[in-house]
Amino acid sequence: MAFGAPAADDPRVKTYVKGFDDLIGGGIPPGNIILVQGAAGTGKSMFATQFIYSGALEENETGVYVTLEEFPDKFIANAKKVGFTEIDRLISERKMAVVKNEVFDMDKLISSIEEVIDEYKAKRLVLDSISALSAFAEKPWLVRKTIFDIANMLKRENVTAIFTGGVSAASEGHFGSAIEEYVVDGVVILFHPVVGIKFTRAIGVVKMRGTAHSESLHPVVITDLGVNVLHSSMFNENFKIN
Repeated sequence: MAFGAPAADDPRVKTYVKGFDDLIGGGIPPGNIILVQGAAGTGKSMFATQFIYSGALEENETGVYVTLEEFPDKFIANAKKVGFTEIDRLISERKMAVVKNEVFDMDKLISSIEEVIDEYKAKRLVLDSISALSAFAEKPWLVRKTIFDIANMLKRENVTAIFTGGVSAASEGHFGSAIEEYVVDGVVILFHPVVGIKFTRAIGVVKMRGTAHSESLHPVVITDLGVNVLHSSMFNENFKIN
């Protein structure tokens, strides 16, 4: 399933989402920001957690998981339940941090994210979820400006990042032109249409700057080992997974 491979002088940041790095030539180009979108329950947070957790566990790269919605203790408890069993150790060793930031003050949000990056000398960051910004911003332009300013700050810090964002189930598969899709370097869509009497799951790479990428949809399964991206040939004609 590999879609090319990076040259020796073309380093990549592995997501460690099984099967996904093969779709983008071996991983994310360093310093890029990827938006992972999908409706509720599609696996966005698990995808993002794998990126931070496995980077710390496998690469010794410190990562920060910034949650705008869930409290850290609950996030950590849930993570352990779905297979991220070393998360307490990684946090105690300061290889991983889970922090909750308030979004009432957008300028304070940006500065607090920058402070935790500097404190941990983080190489990876997740912002989950940028959709939460809309609930507290008085005007739409303020959300756009905040996302733009966070992205610029991450570029200055040379941090590779994943933003998560929600879409309604009704709009799955319809790729819009929201400002955040232009700010980021890559857009990945996770979705789970209903086929018959059950959900199926799939992933698609809409864009990815700095690397060739698969343009096919690929089946996804979620297990206690995380998100697993399968070969597109495992879709049958009815969009079911064989």
